[in-house]
Amino acid sequence: FFGQIISKLTTTTKTMTLICITLTIAILMFIIAPVLTEWSTGYLDSRSMYDVQINSRYNDVYEKKDLPTGDYEAVTDFLTEEGIAVSADCAFSLYLPNCEDFHDRVKHEFPVVAISLSDYNAIREMLGYEAITLEENEFTTQWHTTATTDEQEEFIRSHAVVDTDVGRLTLSEQASYQEAMGETLYNSYTQVVYVFPDSVCQNLLSVKRNRYIQTSKELSYSDAAALELSEKGVGYSIRLSTLQINETKGMNFILKTAMIYGAVVLMVMCLTILSLQQLLDAGKYKYRFGVLRKLGTEESDIKKLMRKQLKIGR
Repeated sequence: FFGQIISKLTTTTKTMTLICITLTIAILMFIIAPVLTEWSTGYLDSRSMYDVQINSRYNDVYEKKDLPTGDYEAVTDFLTEEGIAVSADCAFSLYLPNCEDFHDRVKHEFPVVAISLSDYNAIREMLGYEAITLEENEFTTQWHTTATTDEQEEFIRSHAVVDTDVGRLTLSEQASYQEAMGETLYNSYTQVVYVFPDSVCQNLLSVKRNRYIQTSKELSYSDAAALELSEKGVGYSIRLSTLQINETKGMNFILKTAMIYGAVVLMVMCLTILSLQQLLDAGKYKYRFGVLRKLGTEESDIKKLMRKQLKIGR
C-alpha cells in the first residue's frame, strides 16, 4: 500500500502537481466569487446615496468663464414633466481656497476644494445627520469613508491653518467628519473637502457645481433610463441610483456565475484526468491483486486494499 503511494508520487509528479494547482485555483474561485460580489455591493452604497446625483468637473475647463453656474434646470423640467415628486433637493458649489490653483492639473495633486457651511449642513440633513457649526474664521474637514485615520491625522497636522483669497482660517476644535456623503463631493484624486463659513465661500472661485436629489418614490427603471438618455452629450455627469443598483446586480450575477462555472469546469477536468489515469493503470492493478489472491490473501482484505488503491489514485 505504501509502495503504491510512493510509486504514484514518483511516476506522475508533473501530472499530480498540475492537478493540485488546478484544484487550488478552482477552490479559490469558489471562495473569491462571493467575496467580490459582496465587496461590490458594499461599494455601491457609497456610490448611489442619492436618487439623482449630478456633478461637474473642471479637469478639461481651461477658462474660468466656462465654469458651470446653473442648477441643471433640464433635470428639473424632466422630473416635473414625468410627475416625479422630490423630497429633498440641494444644488451647491465647490470652491477653490485660492483661485491661482485653478490651473493645477497634475494627476493626484489636484487642490482640495471647499464647500459652504450651509450647503454642507443641507446635505447632512438630507442624509439624516446633525448639523454642525463654525466660528467666523474657522473651518473643518469632511473625509471620504475610505480615508484612514493616519491619512487624516497627517493632513490635519500640515493644514491646521489655511490661507484663502479672503484671509486665513484656523482649524476648528472638531477637526474632521467622516460620514458617508458620496464620492462626487470631493475634487478629483482627493479624499477630503474643506468646510468654510458662507461669508468666506461667497468670495471664492466656484469650480464645480453639484446637485443631489432625493425623490419621494424610487425612480422606475424606465424613468431613470430616459433621464440618463436625455442628458447624453451635456457637460456634466449624472448618476441615477436605480440604474447603478440594477447594473451592479447584473454584473455581480455575471461575475459570480462565470467564476463558479469556471471552478466547476476545472474540477471536472481534474476528475476526468484522474479517472483516465485509473483506467490506464487497471491492467497493472489486476496483476498485482491477482498475485495477492494466489498468495492466500483473504478476499475481504483484497477488497479493502482495492478501495485504498482507488482513493490514493484519485
